[in-house]
Amino acid sequence: MSSLSSIDALVADLTPVAPVAPKRAWAIIAVTTLLAVAAILFGFGARPDIMAGEPQPMVLLRAGTLLLLGIAATGAVIAAARPAVGQSHHGWRWAAAAAALFPLTSMLMSFRQGGFPMSVMQAPSGPWCLALSTASALVIGGGLTAWLRTGAPTAINRAGWLTGLAAGAFGTFAYSLHCPSDTVHYIGLWYSGAIAISMALGRLIVPRLIRW
Repeated sequence: MSSLSSIDALVADLTPVAPVAPKRAWAIIAVTTLLAVAAILFGFGARPDIMAGEPQPMVLLRAGTLLLLGIAATGAVIAAARPAVGQSHHGWRWAAAAAALFPLTSMLMSFRQGGFPMSVMQAPSGPWCLALSTASALVIGGGLTAWLRTGAPTAINRAGWLTGLAAGAFGTFAYSLHCPSDTVHYIGLWYSGAIAISMALGRLIVPRLIRW
């Protein structure tokens, strides 16, 4: 048998596969995030300052940080679905470092003030922050995971962490538009907690769904 015939025999049963489309991942993130935002605003309403068109500086700062973190993590997830030699997608680490300034600042303030404010730990909206942010993250992460299954991720555990990070950032952003608090302590505790839960869920769930 000639080498040409051997090659023909090897590829005879192969079927073409649609290439991985990063634009589709971005579209999924955009649509699911907007759905989460719409659900929270419709069900619970927006902050009064946002409704008035004059959001507080902290509201803008935390929203911008969450969006940048989500975008950077999504870019890393997309890169994970299309592994290639020489790729370096570590921008999410800088975004995560910037987001970590909130809990770090809260810790420093707690040391100076003699302890963490109990009013923040016992805030009635705290559990809602975790619940709504995590629920939103599950929807967003589910869409991103479905897209990730069309790719060829090799570091599946890392892909799980990053999917959870991206979904958690966007899910918490959706809740932040309703969140009644704008203190560093609240953001450092409850927002960080919501993102941490999302990352843990991503690590536990996503690798099982994208395993080859």
